[in-house]
Order: sequence, then C-alpha cells, then structure tokens
Amino acid sequence: MKTNPQPRVETLAPVWKALADPTRRHILDLLREGPLTTGDLAEQFEISRFGVMKHLAVLADSGLILVRREGRERWNHLNPVPIHQVYRRWIKPFEAAAADRLLRLKLHAETERQTDMAEADEFKALDVQLEIEIAASAEAVWSSLTTGIGEWWPAQFYVGTSPKRFALEPHVGGRVFEDWGDGEGALFGNVIAYDENRMLQWAGDMSADYGGPARTVTTFRLTAREDGTTLLSFRDTPFGRLGENVLEGLEHGWKWLLADCLKPFVEEGRRPERPDTLVVS
Repeated sequence: MKTNPQPRVETLAPVWKALADPTRRHILDLLREGPLTTGDLAEQFEISRFGVMKHLAVLADSGLILVRREGRERWNHLNPVPIHQVYRRWIKPFEAAAADRLLRLKLHAETERQTDMAEADEFKALDVQLEIEIAASAEAVWSSLTTGIGEWWPAQFYVGTSPKRFALEPHVGGRVFEDWGDGEGALFGNVIAYDENRMLQWAGDMSADYGGPARTVTTFRLTAREDGTTLLSFRDTPFGRLGENVLEGLEHGWKWLLADCLKPFVEEGRRPERPDTLVVS
C-alpha cells in the first residue's frame, strides 16, 4: 500500500510558531472571510499598526498568508495549504489510530486506490489574474457586472440544462446563481464585498465535477480613467484539492468570459451567441 509523503517536521516549525499566538490566529480568522488590506486588519486590534505588521510578517514567513501589493495597498490573502500539511502530519494519523481496529482493516483494503488518486490531485492554491481595458465608464461596467450580469453571461458557462436566467443580488450576502425556476437552481457563490462602482467580490465552492472540491474567491476591481475608459482588474483564487488542468481551464475561461463576452457587451451592446445546446464548461 502506498502512503502519502509527509512533510518533514522541521519544515512545519514556522507554522506552529505562527499559530501559537492568539493575535495571529485572530488575523487568520478574519482572512477566512476574504482578503483584507493591512490597514483594514490594523483597525481590528488595539495594538499599533506596526505591531500588526510584525504579526503579518510572521504569518507570511510561515506561508499562512500570501501578500499582494496593489499601488500603496498591501492585500493579505489566507493560504490554507500549511494548515492542511499540519493536519496530514499530526491530526489525521491520530484520528486513524483512534478508529476501531476492524474498521481500519476494512479501510486498508478499500482506500488504496483512493490514496493513489489523492496523490494526483494535491491540495493547492491557485491565482488567476487578468486586466481588461473597457471603453466605457466605471458605472456602465459596474451595472453590467451586477444587475446586468445575466445579459452577457454566456450559455457555455451554465451548469443547468435549461436555466431561466443568471443573476447577482447586488448587496453583501447576495447570491450569484442560476435560476432554473420553481425554487431550483445552482449557487455559484455569495457576495462578500460590495463597493459600488469600485469593487465586487464573491466567494463560492467548486465541486469535483468542475475541478474541485475547492473554495474560491473571485474579485473584480474597477479603476475609472480620465479619458472615460475603465480598467477591470480581475482575480480568482481557488484553493483546495484541485485537478491538474484546472489552472489552464480557469485562465482560458475567465479570459474568454471577460474579454470576449463582457467587454463587447459593455462597449457595443453585443450579446454572446447562444447555441441551441448548452455546453457545460
């Protein structure tokens, strides 16, 4: 029987150190809801901004957060991979040891193939980023991204065979979903950040049928330019047990969705062609 290679104990020492401090654990809890700037995090604590930055440095060194700078802002993203490594190395083996002996004998025979499959699709985090220039105002782009999303969202991206519409409820906690009628449908995610004409963010789950299981946070940022055009900065950060070709598929899919569907719709009012048969992407 094959076993998953375990990370060496010493490589996890920075993770244990980072998790030992309650302030750093609180920071990770806040980042579970979505990425935050250093300034946003500093407002949540009584300690100084410098103190929060020192804690963020420890978390970054351990790999528990990923940092991206956008202009003068530093955005902090949760990276759950090291926690998953701790689980595999320390928690999972003890769970197995506490299980009933006969049950473990049964699992020994049944899970060898599952273990082989798990080696192929390791737990990982991906980062898809795009920038699209759109010859329209930020207000026009925002309207298309929110209340008008169903007008340009292409049929190839539907998961149902006969959806009535694709919709986004424009408020924090709102659904991003396919409406199939009679209370049926498919939930893509829920809005977790809504800053009108500037930033939209939703979080949702990616099922095994579409490259998961994984959790993903999708972000749209709009920058209005003096010439009346808008820069759309897009980011999708799925993390979980992702298949080998998921990154390539996401990059291709989002580029087509934003550059070939959203952009011509906002600029020219041109809707994507809808084939008779829906193709699940």
